[in-house]
Amino acid sequence: MDALYCACCGRPFKRASQRGPAPLYCSQDCRLQMAVRRRVWAGATTAAWAATRGEGRGNAYAKVANF
Repeated sequence: MDALYCACCGRPFKRASQRGPAPLYCSQDCRLQMAVRRRVWAGATTAAWAATRGEGRGNAYAKVANF
């Protein structure tokens, strides 16, 4: 069995079963941590888009950099 690497922490781990798709995370803790990160990233992306909406492209990059 080949080792997989966790998409969250980078630790190597082995698949528990060959059935189904390969897992991305080594543990439940990593799955929960990545769910939290996705929500934060989605909120930051939405806020950046809302803050720069309707302005010129040059100002958009300056506003996003203030996060």
